[in-house]
Amino acid sequence: MNNLQPKISLENLIKIYGDKPHIALKLFREGKTKDNILELTNQVVSIADISLNINQGELFVIMGLSGSGKSTLVRCINRLIKPTSGHIYIDGEDIAHVNEKRMREIRLEKISMVFQQFGLFPHKTVLENVEYGLKIRGIDQVKRRQKGLKTLAIVGLEQWANYLPSSLSGGMKQRVGLARALATDAEILLMDEPFSALDPLIRREMQEELLRLQKELHKTIIFISHDIYEAFKLGDRIAVMKDGKIVQVDTPKMIMTQPANDYIRAFLQDIYDVRAMIE
Repeated sequence: MNNLQPKISLENLIKIYGDKPHIALKLFREGKTKDNILELTNQVVSIADISLNINQGELFVIMGLSGSGKSTLVRCINRLIKPTSGHIYIDGEDIAHVNEKRMREIRLEKISMVFQQFGLFPHKTVLENVEYGLKIRGIDQVKRRQKGLKTLAIVGLEQWANYLPSSLSGGMKQRVGLARALATDAEILLMDEPFSALDPLIRREMQEELLRLQKELHKTIIFISHDIYEAFKLGDRIAVMKDGKIVQVDTPKMIMTQPANDYIRAFLQDIYDVRAMIE
């Protein structure tokens, strides 16, 4: 992992849901709490002034309970959700304020996303699904087929290239989703709880597969999870979110040995309990 240059930098990022976000933003900047703002304006503060650097080649995990803002945060990074205020720098370019044409180019060139529910086209073959991003880019059929087959080989599914997704298990479908993201050679992978719908054994296999691929490909990966065990297994660093804010950012070891507050200690309780049972 290269720690010299942040690949992604977030500065004072805020996202407010509702029809009057700028009224809520003014209240937020005056020091009102998330609950105050909801009561006064019926607007929801989802991301509450986050600043964060993510390094080139880092597998960075963002975790938190449902409603903590983690999925909103990752969707702001590729502008599927437009932030209310703040900056999102990718390779020094503030994508929070580029126009839609430039944002489409950035998505095609630099960012791929892997979803929890696979997001495969049921009427397309496995290979056609993997080729899809290349087709959108205008890559000719021969080249995108070659790239698609090569990427399927990386995830161990080349023999399934001509099958429909309905023929595959859940774990295999998620491998296809991962292959589709990898096929574009995007430098950044955004992964929103991609393994949470899988059975525990398959989930473990996919975690190992992701670690294997990362060792080989050195992508910058932002991985969303609500599972502390998954976060500790995968993350070079982990950010723990609560109520739209980041409570602690650190390595798994530092979070375990130096939790920032009682909220982090509560997150770690299951691990402490398992340790106690073993001992």
